Amino acid sequence: MPEESPSLRYALVLIIAVAAVILLSLSWPRLQASLRYLPVDTALSKYWRSREVNQPQLDGLIERAQQAIALYDHYRYWDGLSELQILSGQDAARPYWQRRQALDQSLSAALQVVQRAPAQPRTWLRIARTRAFLGYPQDQVIAAWQMSILTGRVEPTLMLDRLALGFTYFNTLDDEAVALLRDQAVLTWAVKHQAVLQELKNGSLDFNLMRQVLSVQNQDIIAQMEAELGPDR
Repeated sequence: MPEESPSLRYALVLIIAVAAVILLSLSWPRLQASLRYLPVDTALSKYWRSREVNQPQLDGLIERAQQAIALYDHYRYWDGLSELQILSGQDAARPYWQRRQALDQSLSAALQVVQRAPAQPRTWLRIARTRAFLGYPQDQVIAAWQMSILTGRVEPTLMLDRLALGFTYFNTLDDEAVALLRDQAVLTWAVKHQAVLQELKNGSLDFNLMRQVLSVQNQDIIAQMEAELGPDR
């Protein structure tokens, strides 16, 4: 085989070097954003384990999430921002107007998430619950609640909250939404049996509404609930 000429070798090296520079320039913002967001990821993971919030750190973490988004617009960074703003809105030490502003901002960030990645059941539920708290029209709350179920029907960590929110709006649900609520009631009873029982016992879930939701199609579950709740029911 003929040997490659020096000029050809130099050309190949140059092409490889240019390609490497282009790849590096394209990936650099993403890497910067990831590094900027890392403390947010760590703080949220710690919160989900302990359910304890380090309130003095929240403003700094919110700023970091915003900086990460400015560097690389990714739905995960928007989602973290939304969660941090929810936690900020729950800080009783802040004035009411600041808490409401934080919840409005959380809702806006959550909507950015589902615009970029619609299959986010946790984010849809956050949207529904935040809208409910802020007094949004019922149809907007229910629409987000339905999307949470449709994008993740079996999500054990969400099912009890979805059930409770569905019960709150039961009288305004159409037939399709009632069918979704019924399906969630059956699934939640199967997956989170003891938790549902506790919620029924302490009144957080209305047992009469549960009967209506399950209706004649699930008499076996109703009978099981009655047996486990005792004769007072």
